[in-house]
Amino acid sequence: MTAVVSFSPFHKTCPPRAAPALAPAGNELQKTRIMKTRLPFTKESRVRPAALGLALIASASLAWAADYEWTFNGGDLSASLGAGIMSYADAQTSTLTTFGTTDGTTVPHIGGVPAQYFHVPQLPSQANGFYVELTATGANGGGSYVNQYTFVMDLLVPAPLDWTALLNTAPDNPDSNDADFYIAGDGSVGIGSDSAAGLFQANTWNRLAVSVNTAGNMLWFLNGTQVHSRGGGGLDGRWSLYSNADAGPDIRLLNEGDTSGNYTHEMYVNSLFLTDRAMTDAEIAALGGAQAGGVMVPEPGTWALLGLGAMAFVAWRRTRKN
Repeated sequence: MTAVVSFSPFHKTCPPRAAPALAPAGNELQKTRIMKTRLPFTKESRVRPAALGLALIASASLAWAADYEWTFNGGDLSASLGAGIMSYADAQTSTLTTFGTTDGTTVPHIGGVPAQYFHVPQLPSQANGFYVELTATGANGGGSYVNQYTFVMDLLVPAPLDWTALLNTAPDNPDSNDADFYIAGDGSVGIGSDSAAGLFQANTWNRLAVSVNTAGNMLWFLNGTQVHSRGGGGLDGRWSLYSNADAGPDIRLLNEGDTSGNYTHEMYVNSLFLTDRAMTDAEIAALGGAQAGGVMVPEPGTWALLGLGAMAFVAWRRTRKN
């Protein structure tokens, strides 16, 4: 039987793609794992930081979840929180990427405060983009992949807006593969179905958050306000992520494989946050809009908590040695 995949008007017009395996009823937008062919990485090639235990302790703000954040303060792709790994998808991306600090004129400050960022132009090649590895995240939500997670990005997209791929759950990015989170040219956000138009503003800093439960709903937020909701696509379906049980990168950022055009866009990114649970609308509302310091800016009391956690971890290690 040949499956027919139907896309709503939000999904950009593109040439017919090879039909995926038949999706369960009600999940017509599900993209099966058949399309997500793994790159030839081995488990041994994955970097496993020795300080993984301490990184997990640093996730005290969300108990039992692994948190990852990149704020680009060092002028590189090193993580600011957690044990995640962000890397260039190819050599050309590294030459296209620049790091800097807002000047308040060419690049506006965030809330009047200078902020670090990385900048990319419209990406010229399907091979471009950024890989993310969720090294401390296993399968969740009752499936074989990561079915519950939250993605938050503080970003500025210069005018004019156009199709902008943000997150791609197929890190190998094969031909005819769309990304899975987009900004559209009319200022709406979503995929398969969209928010109202005119919500995402060009030339200003926005905090875009997506809370995903593939067995339930996918909630979209802009500057702390929920702007869209849709079905999550089904357990282990299109919007699930690879985990640390799968070799190689788990996510491709800022690119897609639709060869009918270029659906990437110039942008500035101040921070990127991921956690392996679906945050609630109240939690995301509390995050508010973009902040110069990043998404998870620790309060003084949090630093004390993290210090106590580190001390407890060291004491536990010493006990195990005795």
